[in-house]
Amino acid sequence: MAKPWNILVTARAFHDSGIDAWKSLEAAGCRITISDRWGPLTEASLIEQLQNMDAVIAATDPYSPAVFAQCPALKLVARCGVGIDSVSLPAATEAGVIVTNVPDAMTDAVADYCFALLLSGVRRICEGLQCMQEGGWTELRGFELTGKVLGLVGFGKIGQAVMRRAIGFGMKVIAYDPYYSNSSRASLFPNVEFVELDDVFKRSRVVSIHAPNQPETVHLVNTSRLAMMSPDAWLINTSRGKLIDETALMDALNTKQIAAAAIDVYQMEPLPADHPLQKTPGLLLTPHNAFNSIEAAIRMSDGCAQPILDILAGRTLQNVCNPQVLSQSNLRINDCD
Repeated sequence: MAKPWNILVTARAFHDSGIDAWKSLEAAGCRITISDRWGPLTEASLIEQLQNMDAVIAATDPYSPAVFAQCPALKLVARCGVGIDSVSLPAATEAGVIVTNVPDAMTDAVADYCFALLLSGVRRICEGLQCMQEGGWTELRGFELTGKVLGLVGFGKIGQAVMRRAIGFGMKVIAYDPYYSNSSRASLFPNVEFVELDDVFKRSRVVSIHAPNQPETVHLVNTSRLAMMSPDAWLINTSRGKLIDETALMDALNTKQIAAAAIDVYQMEPLPADHPLQKTPGLLLTPHNAFNSIEAAIRMSDGCAQPILDILAGRTLQNVCNPQVLSQSNLRINDCD
């Protein structure tokens, strides 16, 4: 068995919800250090705190080439979540560092939250709450979901979970995903019509974004696609902030080109108090909390600890985001023994 590791924790979810995972790591002899602040950290702070650390249980900190170059003890980045867009996988691989994530932990949490945003928005619940808090009383007419078209951009596990909830509410579901379009895989979902990307925006009463953050998806929702939506349409984003051109969204809402939107993720996080999104009409904002259920946080914590425990015990690793690194001669875990 390899010698125990020094582990830095920058992910608050692990600290708050990973009691059992923490105990398992300590039982294996690991020494756990909490970051001087919760992530995302700056690159300089990350480099400073990762000196002599074997692993990091990571928030969305910037794991850049400089981090891997200047932190020679680092062997594993265990992302506390599914997204790895803050990690330079090529740099990690070149340096011999393993990157893992927890791909299934947040599926139901995000799908529930997405549908909560949808229901809160279309039935104007937040407006009703504000009215009551101000001592008022009024009628706020919303619309029913039965028979309406929900368009999903991205049909991975979260998109599929949202689809199941939508079908339960009697909605018609259309979806765009290159993995399913023009493929026999689409037959696995007879209740879903797979269409081209622009058709999702043209045909849907509600468009919900569930695509990964990749170079080709940056500003996927832009001025031209917002113009394709009907004036009574809604947009929801619980995926990544960069997928929406925020200026284009504000323009579409200010001019009533679309009815409303609900977003939980932003290009800049935390969202500044004076950001113009804060004052945009018809926009329901929440502070990147779609992932944040009690159950999901426990699953994420367990999923972050597991690769460390597996390495120390000599077991096969799961959920490796850069599997090619495992066969490299410079793999840093080879120095664990």
